Amino acid sequence: MALIFYASSVPGDELPGHFWDKAVHFLVYGGLGVLFLLPVTDARLDRLNARSAVLAVFFATLYGAFDEIHQSFTPERTPDLRDLLADCLGASLGVVVMLMLAVIWTRASGRSRR
Repeated sequence: MALIFYASSVPGDELPGHFWDKAVHFLVYGGLGVLFLLPVTDARLDRLNARSAVLAVFFATLYGAFDEIHQSFTPERTPDLRDLLADCLGASLGVVVMLMLAVIWTRASGRSRR
């Protein structure tokens, strides 16, 4: 979150090169969504469920909204709802991938104990 805040503090005219902004939002918030699973599940795989997934996506998206507001105070930067959408979609995909991996892991570990 500190790195996202720092990146949002860089004035628009100082941003490096040309990159697809929405892809960066998608990837970064995908990682943030996964990281938010740690506190909402107490870092326990058996607590990873739909409720914890929704909470992780909610907190990542909430931080994305905060980030967009923060950008409104940064020179040459503006808040963008499309960025927030990319944040939410990235967080959602990251969390869904983790849910799928948790199901696979749980099933595989259950078979190995038999």
